[in-house]
Amino acid sequence: MRKRFAAAAITASIFFSTVLLLTDPELWTVAPFHAYVLIGLTGLDVLMLTASLRGSILVARIGVLYGLGKLALFLGDIFTAPEFGTTYWEFASYLFSLWAYDGLLASQIGIVAGSYLDRRQQRW
Repeated sequence: MRKRFAAAAITASIFFSTVLLLTDPELWTVAPFHAYVLIGLTGLDVLMLTASLRGSILVARIGVLYGLGKLALFLGDIFTAPEFGTTYWEFASYLFSLWAYDGLLASQIGIVAGSYLDRRQQRW
């Protein structure tokens, strides 16, 4: 059985990551390292999506931790504000003003929920 719920959320994560990489000039001018990390995480998403579409139980088994880890990493970006000469509040306001960033956070919650639902549907 294919892991449909997780696959949908991972697809959304790939979409929002791509939009953020293509439309946020501040990401590339001020924090290129963050952009490269996002590219790497998007690559991992592609691998997870491929595994999910092939019916691998790996996604259902590790998807909850994967989604929570990425969610923590994306929210942790707020704590890098001093590196860019802004306060935490200013940087958080900037990040949450980007619809692609908000979608990226929501898709991580979707990965967690989708992986959990897919795991419950597994036949052991």
